[in-house]
Amino acid sequence: MPDFRYESVNAAGKKTKGVLFAESREGALTSLKNKHLIPTSITEITPRTPQTAPGLGGVSVKRLAVYTRKFAELTKTDIPIAEQFQILGEEEEGQLLREASAHVGHEIGLGRHLGEVMAERPRVFSKLYIKMIEAGLRSGTLDQVAENLAKLYESENVIRQKMLSKLVYPAVLLIFCFLAAIILRWVGFVSNELFGLLMSIWLVIGLLVLIGMTRPGYAFYRQIGFRLPWIGKLMRDINLARFCRVFGLQYTAGVPILEGLQTSKEVLQDPALERAISGVQKRINSGLDLRDAMVASGVFPRRVVGMVGTGEKAGGVDYMLMKLAEYYELDVDTQSTIMTTVLYFVTFMAVAATVIAVVMSAWGSYFGMISDLIDEV
Repeated sequence: MPDFRYESVNAAGKKTKGVLFAESREGALTSLKNKHLIPTSITEITPRTPQTAPGLGGVSVKRLAVYTRKFAELTKTDIPIAEQFQILGEEEEGQLLREASAHVGHEIGLGRHLGEVMAERPRVFSKLYIKMIEAGLRSGTLDQVAENLAKLYESENVIRQKMLSKLVYPAVLLIFCFLAAIILRWVGFVSNELFGLLMSIWLVIGLLVLIGMTRPGYAFYRQIGFRLPWIGKLMRDINLARFCRVFGLQYTAGVPILEGLQTSKEVLQDPALERAISGVQKRINSGLDLRDAMVASGVFPRRVVGMVGTGEKAGGVDYMLMKLAEYYELDVDTQSTIMTTVLYFVTFMAVAATVIAVVMSAWGSYFGMISDLIDEV
């Protein structure tokens, strides 16, 4: 059933807008008529596959964390789940989440399955999100599952915000240097040759950033990143932290182990780890336990394998996985701090070199102007 975004006025002349779910445009018009609304605009919402890098063009982790936290609190009440999503949609400011919530609430009210309806909004609800919610519904622990999901997105948002905040200062320095060069060129203190060189460097940087914002470019940079000694380790630790937390949450929710491994694999961005998980799935199918299957892959660190093995013996695999996630998240924070310090140094060196070049060019222009005045006299 397609979605239609509409704008209308009622008998009193008050403007309203929202989203309708109907078999066709004519059905949407009929639905508005039954509500005594006069449509002024009605357009079908056609979902598009994003061509941007992950994290762009969709719902941000921060917004999804807040949304899931609200959902977790609502699941603790006696409000029917269809009304919960209607409430979430009414309170949500982001368009994608607002429309998705309205759609889910409406379709559940008609008797459709929650997971099936959520899958119709892939730009909002990931496979992990849907699998977790379905597991919560099956086990009758939706409130606990929603709480764990909220913690997952909150934790991921904290990591992202820390890393972004550490990159703000170097970026501001480079932008200031760029603007200073433009102003000095405008007043005539920077030569055409130097200004052309600076603009060429900034053009290359801008093109590299734009390429990285596309899915092919993002995948290409990621492949290069894994081959670099220091950056590669940071990226692998980020993916290990994500795997441990996501798999641990599904283990807690009662998701079958093979299904949990598959979903965990789909949220990763590390080809080597993805292949290793595929091998683990095959070996578990052959009769091995989780620890032995992970050892045979030859990819998982000893720390991960050892704690998972201990968890299997003690009946606490999910607890061990969560502890591993916390360890790797802390390690990622430490590594990113060191890397940012190095980036500060490199940025300062680049700014210093640019400032020296600009000052020398400005002084050269200044003395050239004085020399010309002397010659004229």
